[in-house]
Amino acid sequence: MLTEKYQSLIDMAGQLGVSGLVVEEENGVLKMSGAAPSADAKQQLWNEYSRLDPDYRSGDMVLDISAPEGSGGGSSSTYTVQAGDTLSKIGSHHGVSWQKIFEANRDKLDDPDKIFPGQELNIPQG
Repeated sequence: MLTEKYQSLIDMAGQLGVSGLVVEEENGVLKMSGAAPSADAKQQLWNEYSRLDPDYRSGDMVLDISAPEGSGGGSSSTYTVQAGDTLSKIGSHHGVSWQKIFEANRDKLDDPDKIFPGQELNIPQG
C-alpha cells in the first residue's frame, strides 16, 4: 500500500505543520497536497520524497505542496514537475491551459515539450 511506503513523508508533513493536508490514493498513485508554513518546510518534504524514491522513478506519488513566497502576490502558485508530467496534464489538474503555464515560465522553459522532474513551474490562475 502506498500510504505505508510514504508514511514517513506523511508524518513529516504533519510535524512541519502543513495546512490543508490531503492524502488520497487513486489508481495506484498517492496524491498529497497542502500548504507548507515555509519554503524550508517544503524543501524538507521534497528531500524526504527524494530519499524514499530517488530520481522520482516510481511515478506513484504526486506531491503538490505550496509554500509562501516572499512577494505574497497570490496570482499564481507553484508546482514541481513529476515524472510523466506534461504541461497539458499539469494544466488540466490546475484548471489552466498549457499555453498559459508555458507563457508564465518562459524564463525557464524554451520548449513546452521539454520539462523535467523536479522543475518548479509557476501556475497562473485560470
